[in-house]
Formats: sequence, C-alpha cells, structure tokens
Amino acid sequence: MIRSVREEIYLSYLDYEINERITWVLIWPGMVVLCVSQIYWSLEVQNCLVDHAPFAMELLYEKLKAQILKLVDIVRGKLSKQNRTSLNALITIDVHAMDVVKSLVEKRVIDEMDFEWLAQLRCYWEDDVYVRIIYSTIKYAYEYVGNCPRLVITPLTDRL
Repeated sequence: MIRSVREEIYLSYLDYEINERITWVLIWPGMVVLCVSQIYWSLEVQNCLVDHAPFAMELLYEKLKAQILKLVDIVRGKLSKQNRTSLNALITIDVHAMDVVKSLVEKRVIDEMDFEWLAQLRCYWEDDVYVRIIYSTIKYAYEYVGNCPRLVITPLTDRL
C-alpha cells in the first residue's frame, strides 16, 4: 500500500506541471490530488516569500481564486461520483489555501520564517512527502484513506 500510494503521488507530482490543472484533477485519485495540490501550494507560497517579488503574493491569491472558479465550473457539470467527491474536497482545501494567502497579504507577511506562515500545515516533496507545521517535520505516511468528504475549514476549525 505504502509503495503504491507513494508511486501515485510521485507520478502525479511530476504530471502536475505537464497537464493543465483542470485535466490533472480528473486523472488522479482523490487523495493523491489533495496531497500534490498541497505540495504545490506550499511551494508557491514559499517562493513568494523567498523571492520578495512585489505583489507576488497578491498575484498568487488571484491565481488561486481563478483555480477555484474553474473547479466550481466543472462541479456544476456532469461528473462521476468519484470525481465529484474529489473535486468537492479539493475545493474545500483550495478555499482554505486561498484564505491563508489572503491573510498573509493582509498581515504583510514577507518572510518565510514568519509565524503566520510557519503555523500553516505545509507539504513538501523532498524525495518523499514531508508535512511541516511550525518547526516540526513528519514524513507523510502514504496510508490509503480513500476518497471521502473533508471537514470544512473555518477560522474556528483551523485553530483546532
């Protein structure tokens, strides 16, 4: 199981930059899509903070908003039950990611070591998936969890 899930995540990670995101989300299993999209989100935010490019975070916020709107358009169409479940979970996580970026913009976070960024659950690919929060790093377990709905993340549930 662990090897199979890791292989799917790795292949999807490589495929993310090849396919358009809308196509990519429909190709890969739901939990793989959620993991890899979090890896790329963490990477994009991290790059904005490291590069210090003017308005980079604002541009990322607009990009994330556009991605969500595209996903919503797809959900309104005809989908298999499996794809609908995957996309609903992805939209939930993407909205949270967009809200985090908006908060970073509003709080004028410009340093990758700022607590507001470190306090977020972040995923990175470093020859394996690693999950980070604050100064803790845990190797992703690659445990198959299936394709199920996700908790809607609000400022209150984000603190739990």
